[in-house]
Amino acid sequence: MNGKKLIKSKLFKSVLKAVITVAALTMDYSLVADDTALFGYTNPETLFGPLSKLFYALEAPSIAALMLTGFLTLFYLRLHDVKIQSQRTMSGIWGLAFFAAVCAVTGKLLYNYNDIWLLTRGTVQVLKGLIVLGGLFLLFSGVLQIAVFALLRPCAQNGNDSRIMRIFDNRYSFAMIAALLFAAWLPVITAYYPAVFMGDSEDIIYMAYNYPSGIETTVLPLKEGCYVTNHHPVLYTGYVSLLLHAVKLFGGSNNLGIFCCALVQCLLTLCVLAYSCLYCANNLGNKRLAFAGMCFYALFPLMPKYAIMISKDTFFADLLLLWAILMHKAVNAADIRKNMAALAAVSAAIVLIRKNGVYIMILTLILAAALYRHLWKRWLWVLFAVVAVNGVYSNIVLPAAGIPDGSVREMLSVPFQQTARYVKYHGDEVTQEERRAIEKVLDYQNLGSLYSENLSDPVKRTYNKAASGDELTDYLAVWFRMFFKHPTEYAAAFLNNYYGYFYPVVNDTMKIARTSVGSMANVNRDGYFDFSHCYGRFHTGLRDLLTFCDLLWMRIPVLNIMMTSALYVWIVLTAFFLNGIRHDRAAALPVFMYIALILTVLVGPSNAINYERYIFPCIMGMPFLVTLTLREMKQTAILEGRKNA
Repeated sequence: MNGKKLIKSKLFKSVLKAVITVAALTMDYSLVADDTALFGYTNPETLFGPLSKLFYALEAPSIAALMLTGFLTLFYLRLHDVKIQSQRTMSGIWGLAFFAAVCAVTGKLLYNYNDIWLLTRGTVQVLKGLIVLGGLFLLFSGVLQIAVFALLRPCAQNGNDSRIMRIFDNRYSFAMIAALLFAAWLPVITAYYPAVFMGDSEDIIYMAYNYPSGIETTVLPLKEGCYVTNHHPVLYTGYVSLLLHAVKLFGGSNNLGIFCCALVQCLLTLCVLAYSCLYCANNLGNKRLAFAGMCFYALFPLMPKYAIMISKDTFFADLLLLWAILMHKAVNAADIRKNMAALAAVSAAIVLIRKNGVYIMILTLILAAALYRHLWKRWLWVLFAVVAVNGVYSNIVLPAAGIPDGSVREMLSVPFQQTARYVKYHGDEVTQEERRAIEKVLDYQNLGSLYSENLSDPVKRTYNKAASGDELTDYLAVWFRMFFKHPTEYAAAFLNNYYGYFYPVVNDTMKIARTSVGSMANVNRDGYFDFSHCYGRFHTGLRDLLTFCDLLWMRIPVLNIMMTSALYVWIVLTAFFLNGIRHDRAAALPVFMYIALILTVLVGPSNAINYERYIFPCIMGMPFLVTLTLREMKQTAILEGRKNA
């Protein structure tokens, strides 16, 4: 074989791609010192100097790199047999793969080096960046090509007739699935009796008794003596209040009361999950994936902890999953109009249980009206009902009860973070006019010192609740003008606060237990309550066992990737892309609902590396989304190769 044929051969191309990918995966982004890379060279100004710096940046054990190169060579060889005819589909694959590569590079720069511009400092660094982007692009586009190719082929048998799959065919299937999940969760429920607490639990329990918690100081009061606000949904606060007071009325303790709150919440979650598993098995026709989803719900450590956590996040995740299933069921029904009432009711509950729910519903219902134009009036009526419920509740019902809505600061995490970073690093360039506009809204004096890259709460706490609409408008005008002076700081502030939603960083699952103990102490601090976990030998031993299991999930490869928020964000994005390829409108709507959730999270207060609670609905919905995307397709539904492709 001559040299030209060798270069054009599949093997050569595959090896080259594998080498570039391994270089991308093992590249150290930091600057290489001259005295290290250029040692021994008589003339370091030649081409050999930069190349030496480049090779010094490759850090991987030789055996591991060799094995990875061999595996990737086989992967790229197999990829040559994957033929996707549609240029539009390939363009989508390349676009999504490039976005994934950029997210991976950006995330690593921020998480490992805290410097987003590190790969732009000099020729060698730029070359590193190109290699890393190129290698990751090759890898991600290859994975997507195989996923699309597999999706567009007739599915193999799902193994739905095996004996264990008959659990989905029994008349008591719903109860059996719920009972099995409850049995799997029982160790967590027992170990963390009476419930899992978190930061918001303190405010919710205090508001349940109308005690001052401190959260009421963030808004202007509407009624003297009312310490309840809609910062945490009044609906959830009322639920906690009702059960706590009911148990106390019958002589029960604080622990028993909050345990009842957690138990009812847990049972409702079990009902939604059991319904989801049955829907995947019977309506989506894949019992194997439904069983895998059931195992995920039973074994994944976050599921039972969130099920008994005193927070609105669990009910919110339940309702979003239920809404996604009802939406898919409705648009596949012979008469879609029969299911509109159920969708409207669940939509209203989503709006009331969490404030960003209204934006999720608005975006998704607008898409529904666009996709199902023959029913656009009905979708708009549902949209109108959602907006009306939110408007009446926020502007009439709550004010009539003397309950103020949450602070406007909750929607301003992005500009507040950008202003704080600007002041921290370029405070000497802020004019007196700009400073006056900022300090009417935020504590300018301490803004720079309070800035935290991954969390906007310290800056938001300085918000002046008495700031008028005009003062807020003046601040936003200054914020907009300052962008043009240092746009890179604005970009860095935004990316620092959200990169964890796209770059996989393993969350500390054990932090939930530590937070629960600390939050209980905070609830008890004023002597109103006496909540406590059990500290007998059995309970402490069981908690230690669960802590060790959490450690295994966090440290074992493959399992630990499941402890990253980014995994579930990418599952949602990939599901939307794959369903878009086959123009599946019925699947697009539930998946887009989760994309709308992600969009609202990207203006929230916290990076996903702190905790996963904002993305928890995507975690709960993952088995449904995967089954929805990978369900068996009829060949007539495949659009690959169609005239318009």
